[in-house]
Amino acid sequence: MKTMPLPNAFAETLRETLEEWSGTQKSIATATGIPASHLSEMKSGRRRCTPEYDLRLSRFFAMEEGFWMRLQLHFEMQRTRLDLGERIDAEVQPAA
Repeated sequence: MKTMPLPNAFAETLRETLEEWSGTQKSIATATGIPASHLSEMKSGRRRCTPEYDLRLSRFFAMEEGFWMRLQLHFEMQRTRLDLGERIDAEVQPAA
């Protein structure tokens, strides 16, 4: 079964945030301590957010800690549900 690409809210939100920010991506990388190549890979969806990167991005952009990780987790849960949900439903019976 071929599935449509799933929107990655983490990557999309990071891309929009970086594009709207007045500084360059390189200056953001320097200020956050996140390598510029990692920022590029995250905003394209090729690299996932880590707890450390969440803390760095949240502090820099004055956002609530965990914001970026929640977006990442939501995407991963959707992806796993699409990829494995039917199989898990068939293999695992609820306890109650």
